[in-house]
Amino acid sequence: MISRRHALAATLLVVLSAPLARAEPTVGLAERRAIAAYRQDRYPAQEKAMQEAAGFPIPVEVAWDQLTIPGDAKYYSDEGYFEKTIFEPLAAGLKEVGKDPMGREALAKKLKAIRVRFDEKTAPASNYPNGLKFDGGTLDVNWRPFSNVAEFKDRVEAVVKVLEKNL
Repeated sequence: MISRRHALAATLLVVLSAPLARAEPTVGLAERRAIAAYRQDRYPAQEKAMQEAAGFPIPVEVAWDQLTIPGDAKYYSDEGYFEKTIFEPLAAGLKEVGKDPMGREALAKKLKAIRVRFDEKTAPASNYPNGLKFDGGTLDVNWRPFSNVAEFKDRVEAVVKVLEKNL
């Protein structure tokens, strides 16, 4: 049998935890339209640049639902949003690693895929190597779009270091 004290404690717990159970903002129609336009109009050139830099048709998996941040739809077409902060540094890093036959061979032999995503809880603010993992042939990129756009070289260096260490 539940005592009055237990019932009161359970009720209080439910009432106090309700504000903590807020839903995460959802991606609206504006974001879905903007990301669809970006994927159609601009992303193919970015994907091609990464594949050319690698020297082979590397599969690039982009978790668009994670990169799509509520309220940012108007910025998706800005080259600093995805391109300067994620895709161009990846291409530049691949190009640097594959600048000679030994690098191109290592990329082709061990790099099987690239996965791009953004997890707000684990993506680094500026310590870009912490947002990169190489596991089972997949380069996992967890970087925030549209942040610290001027730190292009730091991102490239992070890509080069993680690839050179694992290839």
